Amino acid sequence: MNLLFELSKEHNALPRDEAISCLKAEEVFYNKVASNEDVLVIKSDAAHDKIKRIAERLSFTFFIDELLFSCSTSLKEINKCAEDNAIYSKGSIAINYKNRSTYTDSQPIVKTLAEVYTKDKPVDFNNPDLEMRVLITDTNVYVGLKIAEVQRNKFEKRKVQYRPFFSPISLHPKLARALVNLSCIKRNETLLDPFCGTGGILLEAGLIGARVIGSDIEEKMIEGSKKTLDFYNLKNYKLICSDIGKINNYVNSVDAVVTDLPYGKSTTTKGENIKSLHTRAFQNISQVLKKNGLAIIGLLGKDMLTIGEKYFSLLNNYEHKVHRSLTRYFAVFQR
Repeated sequence: MNLLFELSKEHNALPRDEAISCLKAEEVFYNKVASNEDVLVIKSDAAHDKIKRIAERLSFTFFIDELLFSCSTSLKEINKCAEDNAIYSKGSIAINYKNRSTYTDSQPIVKTLAEVYTKDKPVDFNNPDLEMRVLITDTNVYVGLKIAEVQRNKFEKRKVQYRPFFSPISLHPKLARALVNLSCIKRNETLLDPFCGTGGILLEAGLIGARVIGSDIEEKMIEGSKKTLDFYNLKNYKLICSDIGKINNYVNSVDAVVTDLPYGKSTTTKGENIKSLHTRAFQNISQVLKKNGLAIIGLLGKDMLTIGEKYFSLLNNYEHKVHRSLTRYFAVFQR
């Protein structure tokens, strides 16, 4: 079957790449059918419970659907595709839509679909047996049956101001989860954050079943991370108060590294030059990351990428605008 990922469009490539990384982490075999800023479409025989597991991981996707068809916004073509793609499952149905087009009217499209798909099915908007998802863009209409919804409100509830340890420098949980997913970490594998700060990355990795190790040079951050991880009932973690240069005294080998390096404004470098700190970080991370493992690392500027390339292969890089005067870069490196 074809699966449709309704992407959030919060970044150009990150939502798509997060979904692909989750497919790899959950060992779902697939062929990519189509990809753009709105959707990722794949062909896969994955069971529904596996798809729902992926939905539980994702942060930059809204829904995963079984794609019935996609076509242009022409009502004539929509009607023909709907007639050609019957739904044989019994029960009630509801049609829900998202219109991302700047000029296409959604109502005639929904009406056309309803005329086909509700001829022999009762409509139930409150508790339908089948939920049809319709995604409308400027050029295409995607029609599918919902398999899983990403509960994105859970990330808002885990924002740092609602956690037991607060620091304004923390990543948004949604972004932290996406970075964790980019590492392709599997359940029960070990993920290291050697600059763990308030523990936000550790939290998101722990919630999807990874074993987590966090270290930080500041004792108060280690204490704060412990409060956070305990608050969310995570058990499988290890916290270390250590400089990055001594991390291999405590850690032998990890499956993935996800971290946001300090940049000396709101985060401390203990007076160390940024370039020196980044060099030591890359060098020591390379010593504990397993061969072919992925390191997702937040950097202050593109010039820091060249430091990382001395120790790793650079696979990808994502710009993230924090505010008008600060842009962060999240790089995907492979050892």
